[in-house]
Amino acid sequence: MRLARLMGSGLAIVVSLVAFACGSSGDSEFGSSGGGVSSGGSSGDDGFGGSSNGGTSSSSGDSCAATTAQTQKAKVDIIFVIDNSGSMNAEMNQIKQNVNKFAGKILDVGLDLHVVFIVARASSPGQTGNVICVPEPLAGPNCADKAPTFKHVPQSVSSENSFSLVLSTYDSANANLAWRDMLRLDSTKIFVEVTDDRSAMGFATFDTQLLAKAPAGMFGTAQNRKYIWHSIISKPFADPIPSTNICNGADGTSVDYQELSKLTGGLVDEVCKTDYSGVLDNIAKNVVDKLGCELSYPKAEAADPTKLVVQLVPPGQPTKALTQVTDASKCGGIQDGWYYDDNANPSKIILCASTCGVANGTPGSKIEALVGCKAPEPR
Repeated sequence: MRLARLMGSGLAIVVSLVAFACGSSGDSEFGSSGGGVSSGGSSGDDGFGGSSNGGTSSSSGDSCAATTAQTQKAKVDIIFVIDNSGSMNAEMNQIKQNVNKFAGKILDVGLDLHVVFIVARASSPGQTGNVICVPEPLAGPNCADKAPTFKHVPQSVSSENSFSLVLSTYDSANANLAWRDMLRLDSTKIFVEVTDDRSAMGFATFDTQLLAKAPAGMFGTAQNRKYIWHSIISKPFADPIPSTNICNGADGTSVDYQELSKLTGGLVDEVCKTDYSGVLDNIAKNVVDKLGCELSYPKAEAADPTKLVVQLVPPGQPTKALTQVTDASKCGGIQDGWYYDDNANPSKIILCASTCGVANGTPGSKIEALVGCKAPEPR
């Protein structure tokens, strides 16, 4: 299956640091739009290997160093927290039936995905309430974990304790329950809450305690959170946030989950729906739209962010140089644009939405970053 292959290999975005001439005037020599820059690397591979130095220089200093490196699409760690009390059997089945399609949509754009499930597991003795067996290929055979990409925390979740269990299991002394090692410090954490009841803990208390978890910065700060909370809960879908109404068949209000989703930019959907395919599709699209257009910035090779040009390499088509813009607000007026998250000290190369759509929608496309000579000024 495609999902199994993707989960086994992961997708990379190539950064080619190649030799090309630098004009004495200091102007860019990257050529006209659509022409791209030909690679002068000597590694002979497809750009997915390690670093190498193959550049040339001359006594006049008119040649730039050549190196080939690799950068990755964004990392995303997704944590499902599922109420497995007696009223949640149908909802758990909907998650089970749709979770592999959900993961596939995220993997299809090359995101580096880890998944954690916090809920009673079918194959674990002593579990109470409803149980779930996450199917392959996301999980291993017979509900098993699948290192390093999937872990099922066999913790029974009751109607009102999702917040407290997230906090207690994260760094639990019980290795079977702890899931901290599944997360990456430089990832975005995506929570998906599924419950038909209220929370006994307030959202602000939970947020404060989560942000305080070690290592420092794992979930970000109050000024810059690195987590998003999506809620599949009892609020009727059409109601504005916050709402104390509950959908037909639900047990309790869900205001704290609604408020946490609002605080972190998450989606809120209705737990009473009988088909979750659209619900999880919307969450997957939200993840892809936020993170599927981000690439890591090659700090080691590109010490000077003004000496980097990004280009799109579609399979069987001419390489196309992309246009750097100063920030996201300029994307609307520029075709094929990209920008840094921080122009002075970048950590990410971010494709504008239109550029991202073309790159992700063309199988086999690569994004190359050419480093070493002065780039055109951002638009």
